[in-house]
Amino acid sequence: MSLITELVPNAEAEFLLPVLADAEEGEERIRATFSDPACAIYASRLDGRLVGAAVVSWPEHEPAEIIYIAVVPACRGRGYGKQIINFLLEELRRRHSGSLLVGTANSSLENIAFYQKCGFRMFEVRRDYFSYIQPPLAEHGIVLQDMLVFRYDLGK
Repeated sequence: MSLITELVPNAEAEFLLPVLADAEEGEERIRATFSDPACAIYASRLDGRLVGAAVVSWPEHEPAEIIYIAVVPACRGRGYGKQIINFLLEELRRRHSGSLLVGTANSSLENIAFYQKCGFRMFEVRRDYFSYIQPPLAEHGIVLQDMLVFRYDLGK
């Protein structure tokens, strides 16, 4: 059966915190997006079982941005993340005609490869973006410091 991704009312999104916590160090930052009227929250289910979630900022003016996207650890590597991205790109076509941004840590090598495989291109570096995480974390022996921002442009 295929993955079904649906919009979740912001006031009912609390159940997604355990999934999204893997994409953010603090629940308070995730909760802040739940109360942001520009943000839409999505839950992805397979046979009724929650396997992923995403939060996207759809501002009046472009570009839109994926704030959080996560797949539960036991379901990774099965193509669900790509299916969620494809859903969000379709949503982009419905809502906008332009671009979708997504950021990841400079140390998240798997994410860097994933977004490029999904058709995103490198766009900018947000230096010292993760300075709020203390003590600093490291992945693959690389200190998490900067956010690498990728951009997907419709029609390109």
